[in-house]
Amino acid sequence: MRIGNKEFARDKTHIMAIVNLTPDSFYDGGRFFSDKDINIDKVLYYVDNLIKDGADILDIGGESTRPGFKPISVDEELSRIIPAIRAIKANYDIPISVDTYKGDVARAVIEEKADMINDIGFLSDNMLQAIKGNDVAYCLMHNRNISNINRDDETITMEEMYNEFHNKLILLEEYEFNNSNVVIDPGIGFGKSNRDDIKILNNMSKLSIHDYPVLIGASNKSCIDYVTHLDKDDRLEGTLAITAKAFYNNVSFVRVHNVRSNRLLLNMLNAIK
Repeated sequence: MRIGNKEFARDKTHIMAIVNLTPDSFYDGGRFFSDKDINIDKVLYYVDNLIKDGADILDIGGESTRPGFKPISVDEELSRIIPAIRAIKANYDIPISVDTYKGDVARAVIEEKADMINDIGFLSDNMLQAIKGNDVAYCLMHNRNISNINRDDETITMEEMYNEFHNKLILLEEYEFNNSNVVIDPGIGFGKSNRDDIKILNNMSKLSIHDYPVLIGASNKSCIDYVTHLDKDDRLEGTLAITAKAFYNNVSFVRVHNVRSNRLLLNMLNAIK
């Protein structure tokens, strides 16, 4: 598939690098702020290193969606994202994805030439209206519960997830959205218990629905703690294990914080495949 001006082969696992322009993300919130404002020089320095470490695409988020997050306004979200998009576009030739569930944010960043919308909201009506008719890539992430509160009370079967994906994908097709621009994400950590997350990761080979490419975003998430009982700052090995599983199950994208370690792992796996 093509994202921006770059072609992504289906027989490779590509790295989506996380760039959280938020003060409160669960893993790395606040790193780009000077007082209350985004420091674009810090963003560009970080992006430069992500590219050198092997990132294939950047995923920029302006609102934390960690469990129990506090929603912010569209204007505040855009005030964090748009200056970064403009600066990155002016300095680097790398596709940019924007992590948002708000249709109004999607409309604005598409006008700024964002290459992909990474939608954790599982295709609301507002989002559908925002993306239809636009030549932009779209990641459809499964999510029953955006607030992520009381996740351990959630439960889902693989069949239920397939059916819910099927209904959303049919809707995209009915609105004549370019199906060659669609990626699906099972939504690890969103509206699912840790038990369900592990079950989904175990069934990674069965995630390609309607033959769409798959993205896995499990970097440093609580499903790793569920197995290893380690703090969020000590989950690299768990993340790498998931990336290796993704590689051997033909997953097209892994969304990660530590690009360098994941790139070195994938390079080695490719060499010995």
